[in-house]
Order: sequence, then structure tokens, then C-alpha cells
Amino acid sequence: MASRDYFERQERPSYVPTPDSLSYDEGAFKDIEKSLPIEKCTAIPTLQESTPIDDTPDGGLHAWLVLFGAMCIAFTTSGYMSAWGVFQAYYEHSILQDSSPSTIAWIGSIQQSFLYIPTLIFSRLLDMGYFRTMLTSASVVFIVATFLIAQCHVYWQFLLCQGLLTGIAAGVFSGPVIAILSQWFRKRRGLALGLYAAGASLGGTVLPITAKALIPTIGFPWTIRVIALIIMFGLALGNLTIKQRRSSSLVKGSLFDFSPMRSHAFLVYCFAAFFVYLGYYSFTTYVAALAINIGVSTSFSFYLVSICNACSGVSRITSGLTADRTGAMNLMIPFVTLSVVVYCVWPFARAEVSLVIISVLYGVSIGPFASLFSSPVLDLGEKDQLGRRIGILMSMVGIAMLVGAPITGAVDKSRGPIAMGLYAGTMMLFGAILMMIVRHMKVKSKPSYWSKI
Repeated sequence: MASRDYFERQERPSYVPTPDSLSYDEGAFKDIEKSLPIEKCTAIPTLQESTPIDDTPDGGLHAWLVLFGAMCIAFTTSGYMSAWGVFQAYYEHSILQDSSPSTIAWIGSIQQSFLYIPTLIFSRLLDMGYFRTMLTSASVVFIVATFLIAQCHVYWQFLLCQGLLTGIAAGVFSGPVIAILSQWFRKRRGLALGLYAAGASLGGTVLPITAKALIPTIGFPWTIRVIALIIMFGLALGNLTIKQRRSSSLVKGSLFDFSPMRSHAFLVYCFAAFFVYLGYYSFTTYVAALAINIGVSTSFSFYLVSICNACSGVSRITSGLTADRTGAMNLMIPFVTLSVVVYCVWPFARAEVSLVIISVLYGVSIGPFASLFSSPVLDLGEKDQLGRRIGILMSMVGIAMLVGAPITGAVDKSRGPIAMGLYAGTMMLFGAILMMIVRHMKVKSKPSYWSKI
């Protein structure tokens, strides 16, 4: 029996504690445990949280083709509407000479305002994936409506075809196209928006010169048909090249969503753009007509709109390049302020040379805002709300464009050109002040007050 106990003790592993040695081993283990760095022993390794990858191309064949298509669309829609000053002057002295300038201005104001007012709906439809259907349908309506202008003879016909139909059709393009450009460009966003806006300036330069050259030779109806053919060619190129990125998220929900307006900075910026646009189109709308009223020849006065749009085009491209380094808001505020000065000086220009200088200065000063006013909105909220923010902004801008030029015309008729210039300049000054407030709200999160915003 003793030998059996002996062999069992020999077979038992030496590292298994026995009841007799338990108290000793427990104390030893406690001493070892106290000597070890507990925090390092108990730390459990975890996987790092994945961060979203920005896959915006910012270049490449497809991205540049999309930008080219956007420029073609801007040439034929916004560019055509930027040429309204030529039609305003022509209608005042020919087809609609029995109507007041303020009444005629409603045609251009409705056209230009509907370029932006419906974007609240159309940008939301972009988020829901209906861009291609909207693009094709709007192109057909825009072309047909432009051809129908050649058949118009009375005021309500021009208001319907040139005001409502072309305006609503153009509104399908403006907001969604800007949102699509932001899907393809991020670091070069300022350059892309500058080139896109330059397409509008190019159209606003070429189309008035075309109208000026053709109306005396082939008449107004055939001039409109030639312009319609140019528009058809430009929209065809746009339809073939512009497309929405497949990787962009499609957002479900109701058609009207005003949740982005909960952002105070975004809301203030919308009102800033609203007041700037109250005075924005007053110059290009009335510069040709007022030049004729002070004795400038009709043939020369038509070129003032083209001069202004050409200078604006150069300014839009350079401001797009500059904004990628300085920030859109930092560039827009001083140039909008310069536009205020131009409006205050404009009524005192009485000679052709002074009118040309004023047209050049206004084109240069308004270019940065025209190309970049939507850029800050892209950073004032979530990415999946981009279409909604652009839609809200442009709808408010469209309301300002609807009433801006007619109010300016009414002020001119009742108080004279000096009061008209002061009114338009004051509206733009108030918009610049609101932009400064938005900049102050955003700069709080930046390392320096002069940071890129």
C-alpha cells in the first residue's frame, strides 16, 4: 500500500498544486501579478474604424467630358438668357413698343427666374435617380419653345414661349448639372464651376452678336430660328456627354424636404444670394436700353451686353482657378462689393467710352459670384443632401430674379436712373454683408481667420 502511494506521487505533474501547497502558491501568484503592468496586460487590441474613401475622380476622360457637356448646356441655356438685354432693347423699339420697359422686363425676369425656381423639385429628382429622363425631356421643350418665339406677335405669346416655357425647361438643367459636377470634381471644384459658368458667358457673348448681325439682314423670325439651331446643337452635345456617376448615392424620401434649412449658416447664405440676385441682372437687362435713351446708337448699344458677358467669362475662369486656393467666399465678398461701386457710378456714364468701361468693370466684378455662388453650399451640410441644398438655394435665387429687374425698371421709371443704380447696388451690398456673416460663422472652426472658406 505504501509503494502504491509512492508511485502515484511520482506520476503526478510537478506543476499541479497540492492542497498542502495551495496557500503558498496563491501568495506567490499574487506577488507576481502585482509586479506586472496590469494596463498593458488587460488591453485588448481592436480594429481601427474605417473612414469613408473619397473616390471623386477630379480628372480623367469621363470627368472632362462631363464638364464639356455642362459647358454646352450652360452656353445654350444660361448664355441664351444672359443675352436678354438685346431682346429687351429690340422689343422696346419694335414689336412691343406699346408696352412699358418694366412690362417687357417681366418676360426676361420670368425666364431667368425659372432657370432657378424649379430646381428645388428637379434637384430632388436628381437625388432620386431621374436625371436622364429630365435632361432629354427638357431639351426637347427648350428647343421647341425657342422655335415658337419666331411665330410670336403679341405680348402674351412672348411671355408664354420665351418667358415660361424656356425658363422652366432651363430650370431642369441648372441645379442638377451643378450637383453632377460636384460628383466628378472636388479638389478642382472651383475650376470646374468656373469653366461651367464661362460657358454661360460665352453664350451670352456669342448670341447677342449673332442677333445683332442677323436681325437687319434676315429679320427677327429667321434670327430666332438660327439661334434655336445653335441651341439644338449645344444641347445635343450636352446630352451625349454629361452623366451621373454610378457610385453616387440615390436618396429616398419625400419630394419636398426642407431639413437642410436647419443649418443657420446655410439659411443665412441663401438670403445673401437672394439679395445679391435682386440687383444682379439689372445691369445686363437695362444697359442697352438706357444707352439708347441717352443718345448712343442702337447698333453700338447691343454690343454692351456682349462686352459685359465676355469680361464676365474671363473673370469666371480666373476666379475658378483662384478659388481652389483661396476659397470661394473669400473671393466673392470683395468682388460683389466692387459691383456695388459700379452700380453707383453707372447712371453718371453718358458717353460710349464710359459705358464700355462700366460694362467691363461690371463683367469682371460679377464673374466670381456668378461662377462660385453654389460652391459654399456644397460644404454646408451632408453629402447626401447636396441636391436638396442646391435646390433650396436656387429656388430662393429664382424668386429674387423674378422680381429684381421689374422692380429696378419701376424705380427707374418713377425716380430716374440714379435711384435705380442706388437701389440695385444697395441690394447687392446687403447680400455681401450677409456673406461676411456666414464667413464669420464658418471661420470659427478654422485655425486662422484668413483660412480658406
